[in-house]
Amino acid sequence: MKSSKLLVERIGLFPSSGNIHVNVDNSTTVVERMHMLYASNSLDFDESGSGLSMVFADWRFKLQVSNALSVCLCVESRGDRHFMQTKTDELLANIFSTEGRPSTGMPVQDTPPLIAP
Repeated sequence: MKSSKLLVERIGLFPSSGNIHVNVDNSTTVVERMHMLYASNSLDFDESGSGLSMVFADWRFKLQVSNALSVCLCVESRGDRHFMQTKTDELLANIFSTEGRPSTGMPVQDTPPLIAP
């Protein structure tokens, strides 16, 4: 089987938002708030790196601190592109609400979403 076909199959199994960079006032506050909002429902989480990774039954996210004023979000689901987009929108709304601003801010996406055709 060609590697390109295998890649498309893998992307279909785990649709991803790609890396979404968000400018924030305080990255530490954002990470702490996401931990508070999601930890009780997570199967596992890791705060050992520069940010927060959480795993749930059907999805996961990584919120990486780029610097004091920026975070990078990546969301993946198990084979459900719509669910991945819903969770991405939810997390972005929570990031923006932590910042006390409407969720209409324009994050910068530096890698394209990984969604199989």
